[in-house]
Amino acid sequence: MQAAVIDPQWRPGLTVPAGLARRYGLEHFQAIEPAARARLLPGPEPADPSGPLAWDLLYWNEPELYDRLTEGEPLHPDLLARLPLEGASVVDVGAGTGRLTMLCAARAARVYAIEPATPMRALLQQKINGRRLANVEVAAGFSDALPLPDASVELAVSASAFGADPQRGGEAGLAELLRVVRPWGQIAILWPDDPQWFIAHGFRYQVCEGALEVRFRDLDTALACAEIFYSDVVVSHVQQSHRPIVPFELLGINPPRDACWLDVTKP
Repeated sequence: MQAAVIDPQWRPGLTVPAGLARRYGLEHFQAIEPAARARLLPGPEPADPSGPLAWDLLYWNEPELYDRLTEGEPLHPDLLARLPLEGASVVDVGAGTGRLTMLCAARAARVYAIEPATPMRALLQQKINGRRLANVEVAAGFSDALPLPDASVELAVSASAFGADPQRGGEAGLAELLRVVRPWGQIAILWPDDPQWFIAHGFRYQVCEGALEVRFRDLDTALACAEIFYSDVVVSHVQQSHRPIVPFELLGINPPRDACWLDVTKP
């Protein structure tokens, strides 16, 4: 079993970039549908649009912006190669606009893309329709209430979406993943927010070798995303290089090159 040595570039916690924290106000919570809003805002305390909920406001208000950000973040090819996708039925939890869904669809027999944010599902469905993919089904759902029968998939995956926080999965979400995965199947959490939490729950941890860089679709996208999601250092780099490419070491976050894996051995 591989030693649980955490990626030295890993940064703990879900951070909110300054540009994103300034982007939304209380009025933007109205875009979130009631069922999701009740989960995100369960207590009487006033919502803070500049805190961690800023990410949820992004998902519900500007899915295209989120898509522009994530399309440039390449998951390490060795992680993708290791996923047992060939001929498998797969659930992608927190599918977003399809960063991992579309890659799974190229090899899997069936992919269930589960995403709670309606605007994100709509954008993902547009991609699926545009590519005429017949093996992907998009559905609304939360990590702790997946719309799938027991033991219905061989593989459950999630990329930078499922974590220790109960709102991102937590104990209830992990129990739900174990429910839907068949015996001798696998759970793979790519680019996890809290590797230590997964390791404590029996997962193996893997870090792949090699540098990665963000490659945005064009220079305008790189500048816009740098100003909202990254630091002034990244903005200056893009302005000076005149290229939509940013090495991950400039971003202050670990590259998407690590994963937590769990073999499901329930009877």
